[in-house]
Amino acid sequence: MTVASLKVRVIRTPVLKAKVLPRFPSNVEGSGFITVVKANGTYTFGADYTGLDETPFTDPANTIIAVWDATSESWKQTTLSSLVSGSSQIEQHITAAGPVAINNNTGIVRVDQTVGAAITLTMPAAASKTCPVLIADWKNDAGTNNITITPNGIEKIQGLSSWTIGGDGGSIFLRPISGVGYVI
Repeated sequence: MTVASLKVRVIRTPVLKAKVLPRFPSNVEGSGFITVVKANGTYTFGADYTGLDETPFTDPANTIIAVWDATSESWKQTTLSSLVSGSSQIEQHITAAGPVAINNNTGIVRVDQTVGAAITLTMPAAASKTCPVLIADWKNDAGTNNITITPNGIEKIQGLSSWTIGGDGGSIFLRPISGVGYVI
């Protein structure tokens, strides 16, 4: 006896397609992260997220995410970077001596050291940076106490291995380019 099957395929559009060949009663199973639950003669399809790959994202701009839009009651797709950059960004307020690592989700850096001294800020890898960042001399003493910004590894800032804010009240707005570094 041949056991009939139901195959469900999830594709990159907001549509769930099913090709149904079985006659009921039949054995209906999910595979991968697709689950099937039968209760009172009704089959419910879902997702078992524990079966998904847990490795970190390497390029937020090319990581596609499915999002449920409750208003239109439909699935939409977006990138991880646009999803995160649309949310509130973190402000990193630096008051202690450096060096200081800038966080992946920091959108504004205020350099406001309680004791005047030169400081070095280290940027995360551009591929893991979730948003652009504004770095500002909040204390207005960068003319005397320079703020040096260094990218990650071999990455560059506008083609340079470091960038210095050397004027009082100076600032710089950096946009990440995955695998390259930052552009002004």
